[in-house]
Amino acid sequence: MIRLPYLQIIKAGLSRRARYWKLINARKLFYLPHILRDSAEKRLLFGLFALILLSGGLLSSRLYLQFTKAVPQIGKSYTEGLLKEPRSINPLFAVQDADRDIAHLIFSGLLAYSNSGELIPDLAEQYEVSGDGKSYTIFLRKNAWWHDGKPVGAEDVIFTVKTIQNPYYKSVLRANWQGVTAEKLDDYTIRFTLKTPYAPFIENLTTGILPKHLWESINPEQALLHELNLKPIGSGPYKFDNFKQEKDGSVSWYRLKRNPKYFREGPYLKKITFVPFSTEEELLTAWKKGLVEGFGPVSSARLSELASGRFSVHAISMPRIFGIFFNEKGSPALADLKVRQAIARSIDRNELIEKILPGGAASVATPLPFLKTTEGEAAAYPYDLEKARELLEQAGWKDTDGDGLREKRTRQKGKEVVDNLRFTLTTSDWPDLLHAAEIIRGKLREIGIDVTIEKRPFSDLETTVLRPRNFEILLFGQVYGYEPDPFAFWHSSQIKDPGLNIALYSNKKADQILEEVRRTSDAAARFKKYEEFSQIVSKDLPALFLYSQLYLYLLPSDIRGADISKISLPSDRFNEINKWYRETKRVLK
Repeated sequence: MIRLPYLQIIKAGLSRRARYWKLINARKLFYLPHILRDSAEKRLLFGLFALILLSGGLLSSRLYLQFTKAVPQIGKSYTEGLLKEPRSINPLFAVQDADRDIAHLIFSGLLAYSNSGELIPDLAEQYEVSGDGKSYTIFLRKNAWWHDGKPVGAEDVIFTVKTIQNPYYKSVLRANWQGVTAEKLDDYTIRFTLKTPYAPFIENLTTGILPKHLWESINPEQALLHELNLKPIGSGPYKFDNFKQEKDGSVSWYRLKRNPKYFREGPYLKKITFVPFSTEEELLTAWKKGLVEGFGPVSSARLSELASGRFSVHAISMPRIFGIFFNEKGSPALADLKVRQAIARSIDRNELIEKILPGGAASVATPLPFLKTTEGEAAAYPYDLEKARELLEQAGWKDTDGDGLREKRTRQKGKEVVDNLRFTLTTSDWPDLLHAAEIIRGKLREIGIDVTIEKRPFSDLETTVLRPRNFEILLFGQVYGYEPDPFAFWHSSQIKDPGLNIALYSNKKADQILEEVRRTSDAAARFKKYEEFSQIVSKDLPALFLYSQLYLYLLPSDIRGADISKISLPSDRFNEINKWYRETKRVLK
């Protein structure tokens, strides 16, 4: 029944039909439009009803929002562009970014890093480190499953480590696991024992684990070319779905789908598709056409082209240092320290940053990203063109013919030979690096050095330049881990491929420090040794360190959960991709 106050209001305006209202009940409300013949009466009645409905709706909406919250919901997908096609999606063999990117989604490690660079449990439920820093005991979770339905256990971990350590498999991770003993304590417990303490070892525990039941029957000679490298089975948040291979063997797209049995939160995106491109130009064109939604890294030169409310660029901290590396064996002139010092004096780091990377980089003069420039040898080469010219004169390089370029006259076999001071500067076709190379060439031209820039596609720089050490001067970057360890970049044992000592640097004292620091658990003592190492490297000048750059990553604005603040490798942008989502639902608080 309608309450009395409402009836009184209605009766006041409709006195001549008062007898009808005495008979009204809830069922007869539907007949009101027929009872009320006057249009003014109808408008008044419908206005009252609309006010009641609106008030009730607003109240309900406020109560709904107050007592519920939005949470991620499974739905929608995402497509990302890559700068190289995948070939070996296997954490033991992946050497290029495309392989590491996809492997990061498919395979789980014992530990993982969060979006902020903090260590978090992954396959491990918990772990313990002995007081002497030599023993790591890992307790596996019991709810982790391989994508084919088999349980993940200690045998898989032991098998993975022994495969890495086996030289016949030629894993790129072998150097990180040398001298480590892996012991199974029970089906879900493993102990790693080190011969000497090694603080950065903890980062090894983020290595993706392989399923023993699938890989144990594969011979080392077959491993690199096995089908499981393109159709992998892991235990991560996403699993292999499909890919398209062209007649020439190239992969035109590669798709993953969510793992519904994933042991951590999520994943929420239904599918993730990767589309490879040869150049950034091709990738950018595809993005403009809507064929891909995101990619990284984004070059600073392209930022103005990407301005859009539907997309956002994430600026992510990354411990990588860009510099020019000298191949002293590839050029007799570069073997002269004075020539390398002259080059160092001729380059203005601040100018490079202002012209190429405004707001996205910081000047660096040391080989390690966490060290500041000291008063020692690390700060010994300030920008000074006059000093650079003086050093070249002392080295015997003069401009005798007045053409602005320097040469040296020597006698060989009784004949006068003129050597010109010219080098080839090799870098990738990445716009930021090409721009930096042009500035460096201009600066070296000012002191009489002729430079030719050789650009190589980013996709094949590793195979044609880095691994064979095929360059004179190289403009490139080094990326360090969350626990920075320069051993692979600067120890003389890493000169040959697959080592990463691309400058072919060899110094016994530096080697000794790098070996000692791996055995030092005290953080302050390690830092002191790193400072000593930095000064030795700067004095020898096998490379000139220029700047540290942020990693710029483009994503659609409606993707949430990708709050990435720190990474080590580019693939680490997917550290917590299981939390990414595009749709939500509301639940009670």
